[in-house]
Amino acid sequence: MILSYKWLCELTGARLDPGELADRLTAVGLNIEEVGDAGYGDHYLDADITTNRPDWLCHLGVAHEIAAIGKLRVRSPEIALRETGPATATLTSVATLPEAREICPRYVARVIRGVKVGPSPDWARERLLAIGQRPINNIVDITNLVCFEMNQPLHAFDLRKLAEGRIILRRAKNGEKFAAITGEKCELDSSLLVVADAARAVALAGVKGGENTAVDENTVDVLLEAAWFQPRGVRRAARKTRMSSESSYRFERGIDPGMTERASARAAGLILEFAGGELAAGHIDTNPGLAARSAVTMRFSRCDKLLGYRVDPGETRTIFAGLGLEEVGATADSVTVLPPTFRQDLKREADLIEEVARLAGYDRIPETVTMPLLLSQVRPETRADRIARRTLAALGYHECITDSFVPADWCPPFAPSAAQYRVRNPVNAERPVLRSSLIPSLLEVRRTNRSEAEVRLFEIGNCYVKNASGPREPPRLAILDDRGMEYVRGAIEAALAALSVAGEAGVRAADAPGFAFGGGAELTLGNAHFARIGLASAEQAARFDLDAAPGLGEVEMAVVAGASEIGRAYRPPPRFPGIRRDVSLSVPEGVKWADLEKTVRGAATLLDGLEFVSLYRGKGLQAGFKGLAFAMRLRAPDRSLADEEANSVRDEVVKVCLAAFPGAAPR
Repeated sequence: MILSYKWLCELTGARLDPGELADRLTAVGLNIEEVGDAGYGDHYLDADITTNRPDWLCHLGVAHEIAAIGKLRVRSPEIALRETGPATATLTSVATLPEAREICPRYVARVIRGVKVGPSPDWARERLLAIGQRPINNIVDITNLVCFEMNQPLHAFDLRKLAEGRIILRRAKNGEKFAAITGEKCELDSSLLVVADAARAVALAGVKGGENTAVDENTVDVLLEAAWFQPRGVRRAARKTRMSSESSYRFERGIDPGMTERASARAAGLILEFAGGELAAGHIDTNPGLAARSAVTMRFSRCDKLLGYRVDPGETRTIFAGLGLEEVGATADSVTVLPPTFRQDLKREADLIEEVARLAGYDRIPETVTMPLLLSQVRPETRADRIARRTLAALGYHECITDSFVPADWCPPFAPSAAQYRVRNPVNAERPVLRSSLIPSLLEVRRTNRSEAEVRLFEIGNCYVKNASGPREPPRLAILDDRGMEYVRGAIEAALAALSVAGEAGVRAADAPGFAFGGGAELTLGNAHFARIGLASAEQAARFDLDAAPGLGEVEMAVVAGASEIGRAYRPPPRFPGIRRDVSLSVPEGVKWADLEKTVRGAATLLDGLEFVSLYRGKGLQAGFKGLAFAMRLRAPDRSLADEEANSVRDEVVKVCLAAFPGAAPR
C-alpha cells in the first residue's frame, strides 16, 4: 500500500518529517518498508498492511493512527451536496434478488446528470500519481481518490448504457459471458454475484466493472455505485475468474460497512466540483442499518495489571479519541467507548488494552515484571502414546504418519461403510472420506515398500467414526509385521508392560472382516475389548499388491491408557555385569508364551530380564509341537556371576519347565 505523505498531513495536521513519521508508524505496528520522493513536492510511504487491519488500506484509516500517536484530531473531509435534480428513484432502481442478499447486503446508488467528462484538476492527478495510480478521466479519478481516501471502492456506470436504466443484483447464469473494463474476458457460473441491468451483467460484483457500461468521453449521465460485498463471495469470484483489482483486494479483507453512504456522498460532491452536472435528490440505500456498533468497556486497573505499568486514564482517553472511539460513559476505574465501524476488530476489553499498549509504547513495559508460570500437566493419553512409541521403536518398528483422508473403499471391511464420514469438498477427489481404521494406511505403506524384507510398521493416530451416539475420534495404534501375528501380539504386550497396565491381557479366537479366516484373535483387559490381531486376508493382500499376508493389529489406546499405571521409579545402574543364557524348548501347541514366561519367572533366581527370541514350526518337530526359544539375563547385585552359577540356574529352569508342561523337551 503506497501512502501520500502530503495527503496524510492534510488529514491530521501532523508536522513530522517523512522519515520520523515512518518510524513512529512502524513502532505502533504499521510497518513502513520504504520512504521516497514521489515528485510534485510529495513523498511516498510504502506500508506493509497486515490482514487484521483492513482500515489501514486508506489514508483516512492511517490518519487515525497518526492522530493517536501525536494526540491530534483527524480532519475528515467535509461533504456538502447540492441536490437539484429530480428524485433518484424516478431515474433508476436497485433490485436485490433473494440469492444475492447474503453476498451484497448493502448497495447505495446516486445519479448525476449532465456531467462533462475530461481531465481531472492538476492536484487530483498529482495525488494519484504520488501513490502509483494512473489518472484516466475526472469521473474515474474521483472513484479512485475516494477509494484510497476512505477505503470504499466505488464504480461509475454510464447511465444511458444501462438497459432500462436500472440495477439488478443477482447470481450469474451458468455459461454467461463477461468482458471486464480492462479487456479481460471470462465465463461465469451461478456461484458468482454480478451487478446487472435488465439485459446482461455489467459488473462482476466487487471485482471489476464491465466494458459495456464504462464511462467515456461521451458519457453525460452517471450512476454512482457504492456497496458492501461479502469478503468470501468476492474472494471466490476473484480466484475463479483470475481477475483482481484494488477493489477486490479491499473487499476480500473486509471494508467498513458504515462508510458506504458517506463515501458515495463524498464522490458525488467531487463529481459536481470536477465535472459539473446536476445531482438527483436523495439516493437509494438497500440496507442503511447494516453498520451496527456495540459499546466496549475497559477497566483502567485491568489494563495496568495486564501491561505491568500504570497508564494515566487521561492518556488512555486521548489515545481512544485519536483512534476515533466515541466515549459514551466513564467511571473512576473504567471507560466505555463505541468503536467506529471501520474498527470491526475492537470487540472485547482485551482489544482496547492492546490498543493502549500499542500506542502508549511497548518500550514502557518494565522488564522486571515477573509472571507466574503453571506447569501444564501431560494428559494420560498423551503420555501413553509417547511410551508406546518409544517401546515400538526400540523393538525395531518404523513409525508412519499417513493422511487422515482415504479412498472410500479402503476402510471396509476393517470398518463398516456406515461408520465413515464423507467430506463434501475434499482436497483430493480420490480421498473423499475420513479414515475409520489405520490398518489400510499401513497396508498402503507396505505396498509402497514392496522391495523391502521383514517390514515392521506402526502408527498412532485418530480415527473418525460415525455411530448412533454421535461422532467419535478414537485414538488407535495400528501395527504391521511381516513376521506374523505372534510378533504383533508380542509388540502389543511389550507396550502394555511399558505402560504398567494392571492385569494380564486375555486372548480369545475371533474372526474379523479383513483378517484371514480362523487366524484372528481379540485381546481383552478384564471385560473390555481393546485390540484385534491376525493375518491380513488373501483378498486384502492382493488388493494392496502384497506377495505375502503380513500380521496386523489395531489397539484402542483410550482403553489402554485408562488401565495403565504410569509412574516413574529410579533404579540405579547395575554394578556388576550380567550373563545371558539362551533356552530352546519343544512344547505342545497348546502352551502359550504367557504360561511359559510365568513359569520361567517363578523358577529363575537372579533373573534380571526375560526376552522372547523365536517361534518355530516345521521340520524336526513332531506333530502337535512347536519350538519356543527365549533368552534370560542373569545378574547378581553383589558379585559377578560365574559360568557355573548361570548354567545351574538355566538347568533348573529347564527342569521346572519340563515338569510343568508334559511332553516338553529341550531342543
